[in-house]
Amino acid sequence: MSSPVPDPPPLAVLFVDPDRAGAQLLANTIRDRYATAVVGSVREAYDAMRFQTPTLIVCELRLPDINGADFLAQLRAHPATRHILLIVVSSTRSLQDKVRAFQAGADDFLVKPVEPATFLAHFLSVIRFRQIVGPSYGSYRIDPSPHTP
Repeated sequence: MSSPVPDPPPLAVLFVDPDRAGAQLLANTIRDRYATAVVGSVREAYDAMRFQTPTLIVCELRLPDINGADFLAQLRAHPATRHILLIVVSSTRSLQDKVRAFQAGADDFLVKPVEPATFLAHFLSVIRFRQIVGPSYGSYRIDPSPHTP
């Protein structure tokens, strides 16, 4: 007789945004099913990650201590954090900022204000994509040189 397979741990989602109230509003859309935490800076994010590595980070680009795209690049560069899913939810509408976020490793990008239902749809889409590609995610070589449309 085989023993039952334990349930996987719930997804842990870390919101990094100086607008904690806005981040909490989005966190509330998923908190019934996923572990959520809201912090206001990259320093606080790293402090939180010492206790639990999140499955997914929702990040504003305009942060008080460093640029959010630089934070994403740091996460992608480190073997212990490169697997974390990254969604940018930012007040910036600049095309350059959007491109920079994706070049730094963002999996998705939403411009504030974001309706909770829209956030939930994007959140679930990013999670679903990871489930589909599974362990092969990140094993493809991507040419880092600029691409032109």
